Amino acid sequence: METIVAFIQTNKPYIDAAHALSSAINIVGWLLGAVLLWIAWRRNSIKSFQVGPVNFQMEEAAVEATATAARDWQAKAPMQTFDLGRIRETVGRAFRPAVLDNLTGRSVLWVDDRPANNALAVRALRKFHLDVEEVTSTEAALEVMQRRHFDLVISDMGRGDNKRAGYVLLGEMRRKGSMAPFLIFSSSDRPEFRQEAMDRGAQLSTNSIVELLDYIIRDLGERK
Repeated sequence: METIVAFIQTNKPYIDAAHALSSAINIVGWLLGAVLLWIAWRRNSIKSFQVGPVNFQMEEAAVEATATAARDWQAKAPMQTFDLGRIRETVGRAFRPAVLDNLTGRSVLWVDDRPANNALAVRALRKFHLDVEEVTSTEAALEVMQRRHFDLVISDMGRGDNKRAGYVLLGEMRRKGSMAPFLIFSSSDRPEFRQEAMDRGAQLSTNSIVELLDYIIRDLGERK
């Protein structure tokens, strides 16, 4: 035993140096691993990864939020079909690094007198780093648009006694010079409604969460 203690005391500087070298190698290994994971994510090579307690699952969280919103809306619009494959493809486009950079911080105004109906859809949009503001009337929408810029506006059609309130808002926006993309999101999706929306200067009329998200990604994220 005394021989072992004497050996340790005699070689303590070398043992300490070995411990320090081992610690340095571990630190370098962790840093290198983190850098490689970050590069892989930026290149869209992986959808999620984990370093210690930090779990990077933004894309999967967005898929889950969009799927939940789509299923909820399907109950309100029974003709809707649920296509998880399409949801994953649409969300995946948004998480390409350049597209996500373009989406981050973009401002969306959502106008609906029953905002609770859209709570899950709004939650989904925020997973794409969009800044979503909600108001419940045409008047409130016009007022907030005087205070700040919005990159895109989503509106329902009927509000209160006015069954065409969406078109009233669209007309006022265009009259005031706003050319922000205008998307109508309503429970009805008849072909004549889509055509009238286009004729009046809206960019889309739909009752599909996925179609709504697809347009937002294309217009705010992918368009150069």
